[in-house]
Amino acid sequence: MLRAVAVVVPVLLCACPGEPAAVPTRGRVEVVAVDQGAALDAFCEVRPAVEEAPFLSLPPMDGPAPARGPSWTWVSLWATWCGPCLEELPLLRSWQVELSTPARPLDLLFVSVDADAASLARARAGNAALPPGPRVQDPAQVEPWLGSMGLEGGASIPIHLLVDPRGKVRCIRVGAVSAPDRTAVAALLASG
Repeated sequence: MLRAVAVVVPVLLCACPGEPAAVPTRGRVEVVAVDQGAALDAFCEVRPAVEEAPFLSLPPMDGPAPARGPSWTWVSLWATWCGPCLEELPLLRSWQVELSTPARPLDLLFVSVDADAASLARARAGNAALPPGPRVQDPAQVEPWLGSMGLEGGASIPIHLLVDPRGKVRCIRVGAVSAPDRTAVAALLASG
């Protein structure tokens, strides 16, 4: 999808000693095409067509996996020892609020890949800012599970899966997200 954006380019005036002053002119308007598909391709390592997108299935978890409602779901794979994972937590939480609408809610599911439940519990007890959510029973299962979703091996966390209301994985992102990525996420959520 292409979106036209009007950009006004101002003309700077300079009057240097010994030179005549520049004649003021109006800025010009330039139309620039923004390809949202290309932005999504840059954001997502895996972005299958809707018809080909796999349904989300989670590996075995400690405790029950939260039920999904008829909404977009952002699954974030993280760990207590992962600096980039911890740094992006506030951003993910703020995007959940900003990008959710009554017509298009966004659920956020944090799935820990910490090696054992006891270390995760200790970390959560010492830091109330850590997110709740299930833990993958066997972190060695994460790579084959992601492979079944279309992601090639060797990816490191944080890893994000954006799942549409039908339960299909529409985007897999490897690596931390940052403020400029919000545009791509909003475009994906708006795509249905």
